[in-house]
Amino acid sequence: MSDGLVGQVRVVLQRQLVHAILGNERVAREHGLRVADLQTLHLMVLREDVRTPRQISDTTGMPTSTVTKLLDRLEQAGYVRRTMDPADRRKTRIELVAEAIAPLQTLYGNTDAEFDQLSRQFSSSELQVVVRYLEAVSGFYAPGEQPEK
Repeated sequence: MSDGLVGQVRVVLQRQLVHAILGNERVAREHGLRVADLQTLHLMVLREDVRTPRQISDTTGMPTSTVTKLLDRLEQAGYVRRTMDPADRRKTRIELVAEAIAPLQTLYGNTDAEFDQLSRQFSSSELQVVVRYLEAVSGFYAPGEQPEK
């Protein structure tokens, strides 16, 4: 394999990450959020198994004190609510407020549709390679997270 091609992939991926982060910064700002707040909401939409402050901390690597402040902001903005865990009243569960996150889901849903249309330009075998590569890259950035099957 060519070192030039490996370097090209790295540069293109880094450029994509920069654009994604800056795009998320813009969306967060437009909705009165911080990027970490927006990404935590997105994480909770994607993963139903992340519903307690500890799970958020473990998944994101943020200290629990930072998670508490983040949840305070999201709760004050109306995006989440804290409830007692029915199985263990000592635990706090975080619930998404559907009406509050609906505009974000619509925004990202439209983006998802555009992304899907772009992806349809590639063959199934090409996309399988992309999926395999991106799962490996995700493991590089978030080693504790298991890819979805």
